[in-house]
Amino acid sequence: MADPLHLDRSSIIRSLPQGEPFVFVDSAHIVGTRASGTYQITGEECFSLGHFPSRPIFPASILVEALGQLAIVHMLCSPQGHAIDTGSIYFIKSEEVRCSRKCVPGDRLDMEVQQVRIREPLIVFSGSIKVSGETALKVSSFTLSFMNKTVES
Repeated sequence: MADPLHLDRSSIIRSLPQGEPFVFVDSAHIVGTRASGTYQITGEECFSLGHFPSRPIFPASILVEALGQLAIVHMLCSPQGHAIDTGSIYFIKSEEVRCSRKCVPGDRLDMEVQQVRIREPLIVFSGSIKVSGETALKVSSFTLSFMNKTVES
């Protein structure tokens, strides 16, 4: 088994193709085909003023995005990921997304993703988010598309 890899927010930002203010992973821990990570909802996120003005709620679509970003960190930072072209990673689909708790400023998202399979150019993950031990969101599977970097001859 590979050694665990721990990444802080600055390392994550350097890894992800997304940039501020659209990064929703503060820390990541990668072991084998799994990654866990956290994100602290501050209420200062770029969409917070409009979703909703009097009672801010972290959108479910952004929860799925956070899981996707954690999966991308896994893809890029695990040993097999160094040959992936970061400009070619796209979210393709998600299946069976279930929200069971609203997430609000002050909540810490505890995220987990599990690599299910790779069949280039696709990689499939499953994932979940908990807040204070309570499940907030589960995704039975989501698929990302990627291309490997071309080797110049």
